[in-house]
Formats: sequence, structure tokens, C-alpha cells
Amino acid sequence: MRPARESLLPTTPVDTPIVVFISSNQKEFEELRNSLKEAIDRQDLFRKTLMKAELVEKRSGTTVSGDMDQALANSNIYLGIFGKVYSKIAVREYEIARRLGLTIIVFEIVSRVSSSSNVDPRVNVFLDRVKKVDGVKVMTLIAKTSSPREVLGTITQRLSNIIAEIVNQNLRIRKVLNPS
Repeated sequence: MRPARESLLPTTPVDTPIVVFISSNQKEFEELRNSLKEAIDRQDLFRKTLMKAELVEKRSGTTVSGDMDQALANSNIYLGIFGKVYSKIAVREYEIARRLGLTIIVFEIVSRVSSSSNVDPRVNVFLDRVKKVDGVKVMTLIAKTSSPREVLGTITQRLSNIIAEIVNQNLRIRKVLNPS
């Protein structure tokens, strides 16, 4: 029989957790970003917190741009969420993440209810460039409602798959470098 979770020792962070930088238009996906941060931050393995989500807009002060640059530099994965509203800041975050060599995950969320004419054309131009020029796979999610629950599971599953791929690559490299 497994002991109740409350009776176990508290979850502790690993020495260097995987940091996921969440990027999107602040207003358009605020609830989704907050739900993602909560989902990422509460994941644990053997009572160890393995990941940490980074949301720069939660910080206060006048140095948000500098905080964004530092947060991206400290991150391992960039998770971009794009919809119908163009954001210069989200595009800048993507560009910095590419320059830093972060693992890139990009989602486009489209509403089944609203028409494509509501989408800022700059979003489509940017995402086309991401796909065709940068070679990044953009996963399109069709949402029926504005509830983050509808797409949260798909996004966290994709993030889990990417992390598993990174771990497997690391293990293969270690086997080559340290054959037994």
C-alpha cells in the first residue's frame, strides 16, 4: 500500500531543474500561461521538482526587458503560444531563444468560433517564416472555447515528449563517451 502523499517528505528541487520559458501575447493567453506555469511547477518525479516555468510578466519593475533576456538565458526550453493577436515582445522572445539555441516548441491556437479574418496578418507571416525558414514545427490547436483546459493537456504532453527526447539524446551521447 502506498503512503498518503501528505505523509511523505516535501518535494524538493533537483540541483538544476529544466526551465521552460513561456511566451505569448500577455492579454490573449493570460489564463493559459498561468495554468501552464502551475502545471509545470507542480510536476515531480520521486518527490523531486524537475521543472520550473518562467513567466517574466509576473515580475514587477522597469527592467522587464532585461529580466526577459536573463530569463531566456537561464532557460532550456522556449514554449511559444501564438493566436490572433501579434506581439512584438513574443516575436522578440522567440528570436532571442533561437539565437541562444534553446529547444523551441511553438503552438498556434485558432478558434473554431472566430474566422481567420480576425487574425492579425503579421501573425501568419511570422509563423510561416518560423516553419519555412527556421524549420520549426508549429503545432496548430483548434479550440472550441477560450478555456485553457481544452489545450493544456496537449501542450503539456508535447512538452513531456520533448523532454523525453532530450533525455534520450543525452543518454545516447553518454554511452558513446563512456562505453562500459
